Amino acid sequence: MAFAWFLYSNDVVSGPFSTEDVQNKIATGLLGANSHIWWKGQREWIPISTWLGQVDRIVQSANDRSQKPVWYVDAGKSPTGPLTEKELIDHLKACSTLARVRLWAVGMEKWTSLFELAEVMELLGLSRRENERAPLMGTVAVSRSNDDPQGFVLRAASISVAGMGVQGRHDLRAGDSISVVVKSAEIPSTLSLRGEIAYVTANGYAGIRFEKVQPEAHSMIIDYVKRFNADDAVTSGAA
Repeated sequence: MAFAWFLYSNDVVSGPFSTEDVQNKIATGLLGANSHIWWKGQREWIPISTWLGQVDRIVQSANDRSQKPVWYVDAGKSPTGPLTEKELIDHLKACSTLARVRLWAVGMEKWTSLFELAEVMELLGLSRRENERAPLMGTVAVSRSNDDPQGFVLRAASISVAGMGVQGRHDLRAGDSISVVVKSAEIPSTLSLRGEIAYVTANGYAGIRFEKVQPEAHSMIIDYVKRFNADDAVTSGAA
């Protein structure tokens, strides 16, 4: 399986790069300790130091997951598996509801909510092509406007024109009506948006579904996301 890696360093996004390109940049000191990296299926930027220690496992796990029967599904009854990637997607498409589905694959540390696995969501079509997502570094001020008004300052994880993911300490609940203010060095202007909480995972990751996005904000998000999804480009020599 080929990988296209994207880098975030000194408030600049660049890529895609092959595995060898990234390793060469690290070896020659072009990437500092505060640099981050992202790849298709990953929900948010991770530190380059973390990637360097895990890259062989990341590549091997991705190859195993796409080719071998390594997936298990827990939909509230007895776990089903092992399944190949195709069998997994067929099984999930037959489920009446995905809200309580948890997944585990060989190499994963624990059972994980389906909504925490961006790669599986994309294979299911839950992240549609016209709503491609991209990782995002920045802060998100979230204000809840329904029965228990509160405000939270959270960390951005990903964004698309349809919504975004955030992480941090909060007590947001699925269905909450919210307003958000997104600030990021990667987007030219502050984004002020409205929406609702689509889901919240056990570890505090919240998925936000936007209401109608104004044309200027829509354009800025589209321009940003395009950097990561241009024909799923992979540079030569990618591992």
